[in-house]
Amino acid sequence: MKTSKENIYIVGHTNPDLDSISSAYGYQIYMQLLGYDNYMAIRCDDVNPLTEYVFKQYNIQIPKLVTDISQLNIVLVDHTYPENRAYGWQHANILEVIDHHDVKLEDIIPKSITIRPCGATSTLIAEKFFNSNLNIDINTAGILLSAILDDTLGLKSPTTIQLDIDMVNRLNEICKVGDIWEYSKELFNTKDIWNTLTPKEIIEMDIKEVDIQGNRVCISQVETLNNTDLNERGIIEELNRMNDLNPINLRLVMLTDLIKRNCILLVVGKDISLLENVLNTKIEGNRVFLNDTVSRK
Repeated sequence: MKTSKENIYIVGHTNPDLDSISSAYGYQIYMQLLGYDNYMAIRCDDVNPLTEYVFKQYNIQIPKLVTDISQLNIVLVDHTYPENRAYGWQHANILEVIDHHDVKLEDIIPKSITIRPCGATSTLIAEKFFNSNLNIDINTAGILLSAILDDTLGLKSPTTIQLDIDMVNRLNEICKVGDIWEYSKELFNTKDIWNTLTPKEIIEMDIKEVDIQGNRVCISQVETLNNTDLNERGIIEELNRMNDLNPINLRLVMLTDLIKRNCILLVVGKDISLLENVLNTKIEGNRVFLNDTVSRK
């Protein structure tokens, strides 16, 4: 093993999804197989129920919680936007970035950057294993596969590319989950707990804030097997309450139906008219139906 006195920590975004945690863990295993024992996956926030389910299924310990990354050597995975970074990032030594989203890195210059438009960061991690001819153990293959399927909505998201499909097929040869769509639905069922949550919990379960030309926008994603079952009015009331306490340009919640592949978009904020222009449709009662829309991206 190559050793180093200084640890390097791999961390995903705040309010992490399965891909954020799995890609961090997967990259730790990848670097360790290359001989670097000083790479360690961490998380900066609580994990969601799906992440708990998948890591338990594959008998892997969820990475340690670190709420302040100041003064640490850091690899960012599954994000670049400052508003999605862990607390203390301004005082961290950010060495590397691996992501599949659009890029916002004006304020940092990492030594290594891997950015490719695909369905999941775990796709890029899996590709690193295969390109390096490294053997992936069954459990690591399982969490990477699950993360890709979660982020690509069972390979049906418009962000899915051939690389995602190839990595899923190769990982499935290792962990043998069987039929990909049936396994995807198993993952979806694990996430479909929305009726047990309060409107505030629903909004904050999977939320991302972005800055669009100086405009602050928060977008929550709610992936469900039936988006008509949720308390829309309660969610809208909570969005208004949150915006009264902390006014921003727009707060949106996507109630996404994973089977029908449509979305009920709930919206509050002073710039609803701008969103109407972008969508080329009228938003009435703080809601609009969008067909063939399943992803924030």
